[in-house]
Amino acid sequence: MNKEFKEKLLYIVQNENEDLVQYWIELFDDEQKDDEYRYYDDFLGFFEECLYSDLNLHSIETEALKHFLEKLIEIKGEDSFFNFKDSVYTCYLKFPILKKLDETDMFHYEDIATLTQFFEGITSSIIIELLRKNDEVRETTMQELEEREAPIAKIWNNTIMVSIVGSLDSNRVLKIIDKILDFLDKSDIEHVVVDIGSIYDMNSEVARQIIKLNNAIHYMGSNAYLTGITPAIAKSLTHLDLILGDIKTYSTTQKAMEDIIGK
Repeated sequence: MNKEFKEKLLYIVQNENEDLVQYWIELFDDEQKDDEYRYYDDFLGFFEECLYSDLNLHSIETEALKHFLEKLIEIKGEDSFFNFKDSVYTCYLKFPILKKLDETDMFHYEDIATLTQFFEGITSSIIIELLRKNDEVRETTMQELEEREAPIAKIWNNTIMVSIVGSLDSNRVLKIIDKILDFLDKSDIEHVVVDIGSIYDMNSEVARQIIKLNNAIHYMGSNAYLTGITPAIAKSLTHLDLILGDIKTYSTTQKAMEDIIGK
């Protein structure tokens, strides 16, 4: 970083702080000015430290600035931060500094390029980190959903119950089948009660998936019992002329258990 430019920036930040802050808050409505005054004043403190490390994007000082800006995202909200006047909040942070440089005839290409590269580098780094965190959250959420999907509970000596909630497509039923088969392979289970009372929509595709599930349970040597047949589900099956084959159906889990215990 050019030594003369660095010294000029340090002078501006240290001695013309108030002008910089005033330039900044001109971008905001009156009700936002007090908060933005504090934010920009804090930013200048972090930026000054970054100047001492020659605006090195990999320095500890820059990491501290990025951490401050990440906290600011939490305060302002992602939408406000990343849709700030048709750009990104961090891209605007340099404008008061550029304005002050212009006033002092220090508006030279190489120096401005250095300053712009620094702010764009921070912006890119923050966006990449945010995307990474969002991917991690999304992956964790999907894992949690899969773990909660079709929970298996042992409800009697050799009987388990599987509750299916939501929609049932081919991808989901394969996951449920794998989960049930893995459980049956490791346990001495004779009866599997499958509750479908919370399935959102009964249609021909769902019926086909239920038949697949029933067959998979039979192939493992266990008996399948379909419960939760509500009037709405029964009506849908009748209206669509859907046939579930030899699947045993019950309106409630209690009735299925009465049949199982009676055996």
